Amino acid sequence: MKEFEKFISSPFFNRGRNYIPFFNQLKKFHPKFDDEKMTPEYIYSKIYPGKKYNKQIIWNMSSSMLAMCEDFLMYVSLGRDKFGRERQVAEEFLERRLSSYYKKKLNEMESALDSLGIGSAYFRQKAELEEGRMAYHFIEDTQKFLPELVEKKGNYIILHFMREISDIIGSMRTSKSMYNKPYEELMPYKFITNLKLDKIVEYAYKTKFKYAAVLDIYHETIMLSLEYNNKEHFFRLMELFEQNHHLFTKEEKHLVAAELTNYCVQKVNEGDASLRHANFELDKLKLKQEIVLISRILPKVTFMQILGNALYLKEYDWAVKYIEEYAPKLKPSYQKPTKMLCYAHLYYLQKEYGKVLEYLSKVEFIDTLDKIYVKTLYIRTYFEMKEFETLQSFLDTTRHFYEKNSHVSNILRSNNIKFVSCMSRLLKAMGSNDDFEMEKIRKLVKSDKTIANGIWITEKIDEIQKGAK
Repeated sequence: MKEFEKFISSPFFNRGRNYIPFFNQLKKFHPKFDDEKMTPEYIYSKIYPGKKYNKQIIWNMSSSMLAMCEDFLMYVSLGRDKFGRERQVAEEFLERRLSSYYKKKLNEMESALDSLGIGSAYFRQKAELEEGRMAYHFIEDTQKFLPELVEKKGNYIILHFMREISDIIGSMRTSKSMYNKPYEELMPYKFITNLKLDKIVEYAYKTKFKYAAVLDIYHETIMLSLEYNNKEHFFRLMELFEQNHHLFTKEEKHLVAAELTNYCVQKVNEGDASLRHANFELDKLKLKQEIVLISRILPKVTFMQILGNALYLKEYDWAVKYIEEYAPKLKPSYQKPTKMLCYAHLYYLQKEYGKVLEYLSKVEFIDTLDKIYVKTLYIRTYFEMKEFETLQSFLDTTRHFYEKNSHVSNILRSNNIKFVSCMSRLLKAMGSNDDFEMEKIRKLVKSDKTIANGIWITEKIDEIQKGAK
């Protein structure tokens, strides 16, 4: 609002009209602008006290103010778009036949663009620069240089297209998996599947095309969607990314890494654990290149996903180093409790149950999901330690927590209450050596996939029955 007020106060922008009185009245209702007093009649009476209300004057002022708002937003947008701003300056040099300044500006723009790395608009902007050079040679009457520029522009257009279509095909596959929206009959799919992309990539390498590897990355990203079950595309894209990640901006690195990570996660969720190790290697690369950091902060969900995969692979020494090095990169309020929770999880997997209880006692809750995980870990630890009386008491308080806590979602509440109920039944069955009841619990867990920690319950029943034999 302060910047907009300066904008409309400037004679250069306001075309000689004084909008300040109108603005000052509107400003009183900022930021919601939903006060019942904010009517045209009220505003008019404040600007022109004692005068009869004139609808046309208010309409004219509103229309002019809206136009000023749009000009201001354009000005703000241009301030964020350095390349666009420089391009407009260059075009003004060209319009005034200042060709030497124009050529110099194009070179400055290209140097600035190259210093940033390959981003989402990189090749489109490179094509625009070649088009600008073509305009320069027309003015200078040096058309003999045009063929080389046309070739360069064509190369950049192809690369930009490949980057954009890879993004579109990936989004279409996501829509199919999440919303059951088929895309095989849509124009982008028909178009891309009728191109011989592998031949184009092969030609790029054969002719030593400067951006052959980048073209290959876009190609493999497309193929990862089109031939989802062919894991060779994943490993090829992973290899290309490891070799060429330095060419890209941080944002573009993040997108490619996310594509690879999402593929691994989806495959693992489908029951294919073969990509666990590849995902672990990818995580190490993302950490080394700081791809996972957002404004120097590591998101908690990313932190936990990386740790969870390492612990699944029993990379315990690596996990300890990871916790110590990267917990300090979490948001400050998350650092200590998340670190304590991670060590509790680590020691649980290593069956050092005394240390699990020690670290759980140090967890200062951040959110409801942490509370749920801590309670679950307490239950599983007490069970492993055969502290059954303590466990029964804890189950009772935990049930009360789920029933009374309004911050727990209905789904989580239901799933975890079922878990607590199964554990209470299991303790009673163990106390009375009731094998029939244990089998009933096993069948219930297998039939109802919504029961939290169902696989773990089944494993514990198996251990009990094997011990009895």
